[in-house]
Amino acid sequence: MRQRIATASVADRHQPTAQAAVQRIEIAVAPGQMELGATDHAQLQSFANDYLRYGHGPLTLETPSGGANSDSASVLAADTRRALADAGVSYAAIAGSTREVGGETMPILVSFSRFEAQAPECAPLYEQDLAHQSNNQPWSSFGCATNFNLASMVEDPADLDHPRDMAARDSGRRDTVMQAYRAGEQTHAERTSDERVTISNAVQ
Repeated sequence: MRQRIATASVADRHQPTAQAAVQRIEIAVAPGQMELGATDHAQLQSFANDYLRYGHGPLTLETPSGGANSDSASVLAADTRRALADAGVSYAAIAGSTREVGGETMPILVSFSRFEAQAPECAPLYEQDLAHQSNNQPWSSFGCATNFNLASMVEDPADLDHPRDMAARDSGRRDTVMQAYRAGEQTHAERTSDERVTISNAVQ
């Protein structure tokens, strides 16, 4: 009896992965500075967009303390929080903290956690014999290009690591269906004449 050989599928090989990373920007604070510059606002706008699209968990706002620019840093940290809120980040998502800098002039740090897609490495075809596979297995890079492209195009690389939470159910629609059910009425949508079909006599 011939032994059955299991072949690998595309889903089993060359899987793209997601790696946790931290995205961070620095807001320079000079002693005596009392407001953010135009460049700072543009940088925070772009950073907020990235957080809303890729961020997971809180956005951390870290203010230097005990340095020559501590007073200015406190003022600019509040401005930074407002700028992030104006860009669409909720106040509840911003976690504030301080760090002791020992008299040095240090920047404000803004950061969040995200995921980065890691594409598989595909062996070049010229290194493989595509015409001879005596073990009934696909060549080593079979399906690799597909998963490489998937890693490049995925909206949020976190989807490669874990599924997203389900959205809340439509309670309004559920109540409508239940009321119709209790009243003995139809619970499905009304069909129009355009949705009705008949079988032609030609096929009978």
